[in-house]
Amino acid sequence: MKLFGRRAPRPEPERRTLILDHCYDDLALDAALDGLREGDLRAARTVLAESREDAETRGLRLDQLSKGLVGHADEIAELARQQDEPELWLMAGATYLDEAMAIRGTGWAEGVGQERFKMVHQIGAKAIGPLHRAAELMPDDSTPWVNLMSAALVLSAPRDQRDEVWREAVRRSPAHFSAHMIRLQTLAPKWGGTEQEMLTFALETARAAPPGDPLTAIQPAACFEVYLMASRQLDDDRLDEFEKLYFSSERMQATLMAASDRWLAEEKPHPRGLQAHHYFAAAFACGGNAERAFLHLLGTRDRFYQRPWAYLDGSDPEGVYHRMVGRYWPSNLHLQSPMDLSPVFPD
Repeated sequence: MKLFGRRAPRPEPERRTLILDHCYDDLALDAALDGLREGDLRAARTVLAESREDAETRGLRLDQLSKGLVGHADEIAELARQQDEPELWLMAGATYLDEAMAIRGTGWAEGVGQERFKMVHQIGAKAIGPLHRAAELMPDDSTPWVNLMSAALVLSAPRDQRDEVWREAVRRSPAHFSAHMIRLQTLAPKWGGTEQEMLTFALETARAAPPGDPLTAIQPAACFEVYLMASRQLDDDRLDEFEKLYFSSERMQATLMAASDRWLAEEKPHPRGLQAHHYFAAAFACGGNAERAFLHLLGTRDRFYQRPWAYLDGSDPEGVYHRMVGRYWPSNLHLQSPMDLSPVFPD
């Protein structure tokens, strides 16, 4: 079975209107992305510079901006060489990584092919210099190191190098959401780690996460990595059975509930909060926990985030989301607007 498994078609549920490619709430970033579409880089540089003291916002903004710059990494790198500005170096490095991943695709390594791997490495290697220069210019910024973590995966760097950039990232931002999610990938079996090492890391991270921080979503994220490995070994019927038993087990539900509670009991605004709701919503939905599934589906505000739904059906992740909404969302409940971002637990 391919990465992000393919399932047989199922009855089409009634679909809610999803907001795609916008799993965040950042008006300044929206304006910067509008500028990029018109060929104007000024607002992108500004929003990155304004977030120098906020690693989470800076990281999310860079993620979105680099996607909008795919195909232009060489131009950004040349501009960075001329002006030696950390934001330009960051955008160049992150965009090279996005270009490399666009070539690689989402399949398993054995399905990529030698020639394509060579191209991935050639493009991905171009990210290293710009990211290190960004780190030199801003020594306290975790953002270059988080992106170097991604580069280490793209380039299949040795484990000691992956460990080194991880330590540098969390030394600067101990609870950085993306750094921990990338570390989870580093420890996952599909990247050469072990299931036990990965699960231990996720459990310890969720337990140590600051109360009210969506970093606890690393717990359901790890569960879907386990599910992914099972999808390679089981046919669809056996995988359906595994899904139900794995996510609904008493131990798993207790672990997920504890992680969810640690976040929601003191939920604070966070750039990755909407993404975290998707991880929890999918895990609780798979386990049949109707109350928690609905609570976290509500928290997504219909701003779609492909993971982890793509783990359940790579051919139609939106369809999986809609099926879970159809199963757990009260038919008589309607939000005033899918753009409503008020807290799940209002004061």
